[in-house]
Amino acid sequence: MPTHHLNKRDFIKSSMMAGVGASVLQIDPLHALDQQKTAAPAAETPGSPKKIIVGGAGIAGLCCAYELMKKGHEVVVLEASGRHGGHVFTVHDGLSDGLYGDFGQEHFTKPGYERYWEYIKEFGLTALAYPRRKNLMKRMNGKFYSEEMLRDRGELKKFGFNEREINFLAENPWTELKSLYFKPYLDKFTDEYQPFQLGYDEWDKIPASDIYKKDGASKAALGEMGGNQSSALYELWMTAILKLRGVPLYPPEVFRLKDGNQMLPNAFAKRLGKRVWLNCQIMAIKHRETGVSVTYKQGAGQQEIAADYFVNCIPLPVFKNIPVEPAMPPERQYIFENIAYDSYQRFVFQASSEFWLEDGVSINMDFDHPDLWAVWQSAGEVDTHRVIILGTGPGGISPQRALAAFREMYPGKKDTIEQVVSRDWTKEKFSPTCERIPFPIGELGKFWPLLMKPHGRIHFAGAYADNLNWGTEAATRSATRVADAIHKA
Repeated sequence: MPTHHLNKRDFIKSSMMAGVGASVLQIDPLHALDQQKTAAPAAETPGSPKKIIVGGAGIAGLCCAYELMKKGHEVVVLEASGRHGGHVFTVHDGLSDGLYGDFGQEHFTKPGYERYWEYIKEFGLTALAYPRRKNLMKRMNGKFYSEEMLRDRGELKKFGFNEREINFLAENPWTELKSLYFKPYLDKFTDEYQPFQLGYDEWDKIPASDIYKKDGASKAALGEMGGNQSSALYELWMTAILKLRGVPLYPPEVFRLKDGNQMLPNAFAKRLGKRVWLNCQIMAIKHRETGVSVTYKQGAGQQEIAADYFVNCIPLPVFKNIPVEPAMPPERQYIFENIAYDSYQRFVFQASSEFWLEDGVSINMDFDHPDLWAVWQSAGEVDTHRVIILGTGPGGISPQRALAAFREMYPGKKDTIEQVVSRDWTKEKFSPTCERIPFPIGELGKFWPLLMKPHGRIHFAGAYADNLNWGTEAATRSATRVADAIHKA
């Protein structure tokens, strides 16, 4: 189908001519939309051109808009900030020698991320193997352990694991431990989007740790697996999804994009062109059976445009503050008010050498420090003696404090770090969230599957709107699902 190359002025002009968009002071766009629909009902046949407004130019919004554009629909993306990409953010500024830091999305996996890999091929991007989960050194109780040490039966016994757990961990990564306890229950899951009516519904009311305890988990295993704050059904379902997809719980084979992970949002945005409007913050949404209209702020003024559908790709903690008329039903409002995400701060350390090689240690480290949780190398393809080390920690920590924490824990003799910069996502106004965290115990049915279903002509896509909460995988999967649904409507 043909694509429509609409700039901002063209979109408003064509919407006004069709009776579906205008200045808020001039015309009631929804009334005009009703008139147009009555005169031309053929516009609603499957596959016919529709007008869609997408809220948010993160990877989900860009992906959904791109798919809609390819299918021949007229689409505009309203982004509140001055850049596209959302939580996928690659930065060169302040770094030397052409180096860069991925301040947001870390990686993608194989197996997994099928739609993501399809876009890499479609756009001719280059995926690089990323050994950040190999040769991992883990610091526990002030001591570093290599992968070999964590498979050693003597060390495992010292930690307090039982014989069954020792036999498992001697052959498998610690990150797979919960599969030892969940494996007997997984075969009942045959549809990854259906966690209910399999005989486990009551398990949503108990923590996952109760299942581990029932099946004889040691105190050491309970400390490693957690599960006190998430329901047994939820954790079982997440494990089953990965089994159905053929993906490990913690895939060791991870990848990143050459020149930074923002290359994929950039590829979407380049093809969408002037359909992406930056610094256009959505202020209000109106929806009816016949269409939607969106009021957005641009500069000191406000404008209103209307379309057949609205796709929300804005994180729900931000979206919930946007007035919607008529108001969403209480069960939707409950989701908006109670969904929870994790967030973090990304640190980018620039060093003058791979200093850890001289000390015979790995730079892939997990820490037990409150100021810095992990570090690993990145941007290794840049032709320079300098290197980039990425790190993750909590919000509110200064870069200097994170550097001090690294130097406190580093097991080698001396580092060559020249500077450290950071991005604190917890303080971001429009994209403060990373991945959705487990729903509260006993409340899975309040969130699923309503979380991903449309409400009239308002659809939902993003890292929050799919079954598995794996960032850009959930974003691309939900985005393409929504694009297909609108196209077929």
